[in-house]
Amino acid sequence: MFTTVLSDRFPILAQYAQPPRQVMDLGCVDARPQRNTVDQRIAKPNFLFKRTHEINPDVLGVDIDPQGIEQLQSQGYHAACADVETMDLQRQFDTIIAGEIIEHLENCGLFLRNLRRHLKPGGVLIISTPNPFYVGQTWKIWRYGKPMVHEDHLNWQDPTTLDALLRRTGYEPFDGYWIQPRRNFFKTWKHYLRPYFSSSYMRLARRVDR
Repeated sequence: MFTTVLSDRFPILAQYAQPPRQVMDLGCVDARPQRNTVDQRIAKPNFLFKRTHEINPDVLGVDIDPQGIEQLQSQGYHAACADVETMDLQRQFDTIIAGEIIEHLENCGLFLRNLRRHLKPGGVLIISTPNPFYVGQTWKIWRYGKPMVHEDHLNWQDPTTLDALLRRTGYEPFDGYWIQPRRNFFKTWKHYLRPYFSSSYMRLARRVDR
């Protein structure tokens, strides 16, 4: 099990996103309601996709939000509207970035098998997701009687179960990091004692061809 704790996942991710690598970033849209309106939204690239685009302008962003994708395309980004569980883009990538998306999906196994089809042999999949054993969740259970769960989250993946799922769907995990952004020390100090208390983690896996 990995033990290194990072405050920012991007320096690791950037090693696998540099040109000439062909990169796909999933869940690329950050869409927010426009002020004083209900229906109109202003879409922009989410923070991770924007940072990846800065080092590799050819990165392809994918999202299920058609309006958001249309707006990103108008801003000059390479973007496609697709369902990550079932899409067939008719191309393969050296690196696929799946940041905070697996916990939103109905079928994680279908998702991973479909991504494998889009990876070149030996290609790298990078997944980051919330840690169900984050120490802050324990506090919320003590304080409120239940953990905090985002209304759009459909599942939790801890490193052990995610590794098992990755191996079953055609990958071999090879690197991983706990992620704990710098926040109030009194809220996060426990990760210094046990990295497993960190708020999220990132797992890297290669496509395996047997």
